[in-house]
Amino acid sequence: MSFFDILKMACGNFLRRKARTLLTVAGVVIGTMAVVIMLSIGQGMEKGYIEQLKSWGSLTQIEVSPNYSSNEDEQTYLNEETVTTLEALEHVQVALPTTRQYGGLVMGRKINEIGIIGIDVTKLDYYDLKLENDEPVTADRFAENGYLIPYTSVFQFYNPKQGWSDENNAYDYDPETGESTLKELPFDITNPEEARIKMVFDMSYYWGGEGSKPKGYDARCAGVLSSKSQGNFSYSLVMDMKTLDEMYKKYQKDNKIDNKEESKDKNKYSSLYVVVDDMNNVTDVQTEINNLGYQTWASAELLENVKEQMGMIQAVLGGIGAVAFLVAAIGISNTMVMSTYERTREIGIMKVLGCKLSNIMTLFLTEAAIIGFAGGLLGILLSLCLSKIMNMLSDSGVLAMFSMGEGVPISIIPVWLIAGGIVFSTLVGVVSGFYPALRATKLSALDAIKNE
Repeated sequence: MSFFDILKMACGNFLRRKARTLLTVAGVVIGTMAVVIMLSIGQGMEKGYIEQLKSWGSLTQIEVSPNYSSNEDEQTYLNEETVTTLEALEHVQVALPTTRQYGGLVMGRKINEIGIIGIDVTKLDYYDLKLENDEPVTADRFAENGYLIPYTSVFQFYNPKQGWSDENNAYDYDPETGESTLKELPFDITNPEEARIKMVFDMSYYWGGEGSKPKGYDARCAGVLSSKSQGNFSYSLVMDMKTLDEMYKKYQKDNKIDNKEESKDKNKYSSLYVVVDDMNNVTDVQTEINNLGYQTWASAELLENVKEQMGMIQAVLGGIGAVAFLVAAIGISNTMVMSTYERTREIGIMKVLGCKLSNIMTLFLTEAAIIGFAGGLLGILLSLCLSKIMNMLSDSGVLAMFSMGEGVPISIIPVWLIAGGIVFSTLVGVVSGFYPALRATKLSALDAIKNE
């Protein structure tokens, strides 16, 4: 018998006893859905954790800090030489220097305490800066003391005599639904006529400190950073580091601040961010930088722990779903065993006519595989529908409590899970049908014809 003949007979036998076959397939469908949905929830949880890690910084970035040591030989510094050295390392795309100052913005009687980050505008494309209005961040925005401000920081102007109020919160919280909604900007901070703002580098006066009111310096807001900005850019002003350095030196001169100690500091930059070409190379590059004597930190460090934990969680979830698959396997085996009893005469006739034992075994295994394949295919289709419904309910707020974050679906079914679900259910069918197939081959032809 050719395999095509065997397949044709198997399909015919599949439809012979519809009720029993339907119930057996239903068991495989439930088993497939249980495993796929459980694993898809694990996939959604993993994506949620990864998105949280991304909010702390890019997974391809390494933050580099100097190594402070009492031993001069072990001391390392961040300067132009450091940038050149790090950019020469394999897999490093660019080293992004940053400087930091603490200060604030003054608008009339209101103040906004905020850190200020200086960046190298010649490497602007690598800083991953995005504006709320989706306009491009170009170098000309930083001209004439231009700066970018985080979306939520626009709300944080307050009168120090009156204190903080609900108006300074960028989100509206609905206690009934438990959801927080981002507010619209309270005013156009980029309009100098509407927002007359000065930048200061000493906020102690506004906290009730002694001394005279600090001098404010002209600076213009050139744009509002996206509310989805990540890392330091979500809570600090962003300026050209040269402009920031010039303004701070002017502040020191105007206030007769001795900067001799600062001039001795060999660190030109506060930190460096090394951009790696691929997330898989981050660990190797980080090790190389550590060997050069610098201190490093990368979000990718936490990613390995997250993946390990999520692997354990998915194994547990998959194990729970596998129980249903085990029941389905027993159902397939039972159906095929009953089939051998009911078709004893048919098996005997096939043997008398000279049918090979391998053909008989292949026939029963093919029938079992068809049951597994059909159940797996239907299970995958229903799983996709259920996953879609779960995500829609999550977006509508019904299942918001189970969500791992805004825009992160509860259930994610990747292509490998679809293919794996169908293949696995088919294999379960084949394995479950092995004993019935073996039993069929061992039946005596004469006894089979006589006893039927």
